[in-house]
Amino acid sequence: MSISRLLPFCMVVLVASPSYGDMVNAPSNGGNNFLHAIGWQTFDNATAGNNNSGISDNTPDSNSTFDFSPVGGNSNGSYLTGIIGAGASNLGRAGLGQNTSNSFLNGPTFGSNTVGAAPFGMNIVDVPLADGSAGQRIGPQGQAGTSSWKFRTNGNEEFGDFSITNHSDYAFRLERLHFDARVGNANSPMDMDIIYLASGNSNLVRVSTGTEVPDLHVFTATSFGSAPATQNISASIAASFASPTAVRLAPGESASFRIRWSNALGAFAESQLDNLALSGTFQDQNNGFASINPNLVPVPEPTGLAVIAVATCGMALRRRRK
Repeated sequence: MSISRLLPFCMVVLVASPSYGDMVNAPSNGGNNFLHAIGWQTFDNATAGNNNSGISDNTPDSNSTFDFSPVGGNSNGSYLTGIIGAGASNLGRAGLGQNTSNSFLNGPTFGSNTVGAAPFGMNIVDVPLADGSAGQRIGPQGQAGTSSWKFRTNGNEEFGDFSITNHSDYAFRLERLHFDARVGNANSPMDMDIIYLASGNSNLVRVSTGTEVPDLHVFTATSFGSAPATQNISASIAASFASPTAVRLAPGESASFRIRWSNALGAFAESQLDNLALSGTFQDQNNGFASINPNLVPVPEPTGLAVIAVATCGMALRRRRK
């Protein structure tokens, strides 16, 4: 004879929390599975509603370094942050402002249209957004709400400063600058370059010498022979030196840069820049500068993937023979 009874029970289920280790995805990483990048697809005015007030923007649209469980000296969930205009340098040059035309620039890449091979441009969709979500194009060409950064030869409106800061516990090897540039018409500034600003908080170090990059060092220079014309550039930082060398940004350090437009025939004709990005690799300075992804470094407490204990209770039917 058997007797059936309902007995209470509790079951503990171990659930692993999600991991957020997104980097720049293939093919844009060019085979570097540790590649990270931050970039701007749209630009914020220094004065809201005034497209001629310069750019002041500390919110890159794309940032593969976002981490839901940040480790170390991280800021606002991102291991790299960036600033355009005020705060980017001692002077904070901001260009002329925002151009909201959707008939040019706003292409699908950061810099070069060639991805996965030299010169290593990046598909915008391969770079996660600043909140850690999947990458996407913000303001593609022809879509309302697009914008680019405009410059003209009038006062300091032909100059624009931007910077990055390393908030991780690891060195960041800056490898490339990416941008799309356009000359508007025959009177617009025809030449542009991007230089290093050693003043202020900048401290970008050459690996070959262990010293800071010289002030006003030119990382990339572009000349336009006609107008209107567009060039999509992904420039190697190491190749900009007479003796090519890598450069690194130590934990807690920043690097400032200036975009300079020149060679204009008129004072008020515009040139523009869009899809500005920086890319590179984090390296563990305590382990022979081996490549590392700070997004995947476990938090100290608890270590590794957080394990959540979920208790599920109910009634079990137990049969007892008698």
